[in-house]
Amino acid sequence: MRVYKRKGSPQWWVTWNDRNGKRHRRSSGTKDRKLAETLAAKWVQEEFLNEHFGKKPELPFAEALLHYAKAQKRDHPRHFMTKTRYRLRYLGARFEGWNVSDFTYGAVQAFINERLDTVSRGSVLRDTALLKSILNTARREDMTDFTPNFPRLKAPKPRNRWLTPEEEARLVAAAAPHLRPLIRFAVDTGGRRSELLGLDWQNVNLDQKRITFRDTKNGEDRSIRLCQRAEMTLRELGPKPSGLVFTYKGKPIQSIKTSFGRAREQAGIDDLRFHDLRHTFASRLVQAGVPLYEVMTLTGHKSLEMAQRYAHLAPDFQERAISALDGFGHNSGTSENYPDVGSGAKSLKGNGAAWVTRTPDPRITNAMLYQLS
Repeated sequence: MRVYKRKGSPQWWVTWNDRNGKRHRRSSGTKDRKLAETLAAKWVQEEFLNEHFGKKPELPFAEALLHYAKAQKRDHPRHFMTKTRYRLRYLGARFEGWNVSDFTYGAVQAFINERLDTVSRGSVLRDTALLKSILNTARREDMTDFTPNFPRLKAPKPRNRWLTPEEEARLVAAAAPHLRPLIRFAVDTGGRRSELLGLDWQNVNLDQKRITFRDTKNGEDRSIRLCQRAEMTLRELGPKPSGLVFTYKGKPIQSIKTSFGRAREQAGIDDLRFHDLRHTFASRLVQAGVPLYEVMTLTGHKSLEMAQRYAHLAPDFQERAISALDGFGHNSGTSENYPDVGSGAKSLKGNGAAWVTRTPDPRITNAMLYQLS
C-alpha cells in the first residue's frame, strides 16, 4: 500500500495490489496525509475481509438511501416528487452518519417509540415501511449482507368515512368554483388527488367515455369508464387537445388543502378529507352490488385486503352467501331432513351391512341431532 500525490492534485491518493496482483488506485478525497493513510488501511482491510471471508464492508445508510431514491425517481417520478422525496429527506437527516448495520431491532423500536410521540400511527407505519424498503433493496442488490429485522407495528383501524348524497350536495355548493368539478369528478371516478390534479386532456377520450390515469401510485396506468355526470363535468371544462384538466385561473393547482378545508367548514361537515371522496366512490359501487374484485380494478388497489373494508356495505351480502347452502338441502333444521326414527326397530340394508334404528330418546330433539350430524 502506498499513499502519494498526483501531479496537479492537492489530495492524497492510495494504491495497493490485491492477492491476485491486481492494482487498485483510489483518491482519499482529503489533503490530510494521516487521514488518507487511515482510509487506505480501512479499504485494504475491507477488501481482505470480502475476498477471504465473503464479508462486505460497512454500507453507509446515506449511500443506500441515495441508491433507493434514484431508482424511485426513475420508476415512479410523479409519486417521488409529491411524496417519497420528502420522507427520504427526513430519514436522511434523522439517520445521518448511520451505517446500514446500525438498524438493529432495538434501534428501530426506539425510532418507532420516538415517532409515536409526535405523529400518527399511520405516518410511523409509512416511515418504517420506507426504511425497511431501503434496507431490503440494498441487500437484494448485493450492496450489503445485512438483513433487517423490524418490530411489528399494528396498523391503525382503516378509515371508512364517505359522503352521503346530501353531504356531497352541501360540499359542492360550498366549494369554490374551481373546486366543484374536482369534487364531483373525484366521487365519480375514485381518483387519488395526485391522479386527478395530474390528469391531462391527452388521456381523456370523450368519444369512448374513458380516461386513463398515468403512472399511478402502484406504478401502473389505470383506465376508468366515465359515468354520465363525470362525462358532463369534462365537457363543461373542455375538451382541449392537451394540458391539465383541473386548473385555477389557467394554471396548475398546487394544493387544495385550504380551499377544501374552507368548503368543508362552510358545509358543516365534520371529519372529512379529500381522500374520503375516493372512499365514497368505492362505497357506492359496493352498495350497488358491484363485486369487490371489480371495485379493486376500478380503484387500482393491488390487494383484496384494501377493498375488503367495503365488504360490509354490500346489500344483503350475508343473505346471498348463506343462501348458497340451501342447494344442499340440509339447512332447514326440520325432521324431514333426517331418516325416520319412529317407534319400533327396522332393519335397513345397504352396502352389505345391517343397520338397526333404536326407539328415540324423547330427550333428544331434532335440533340436537342436527348439531351432531
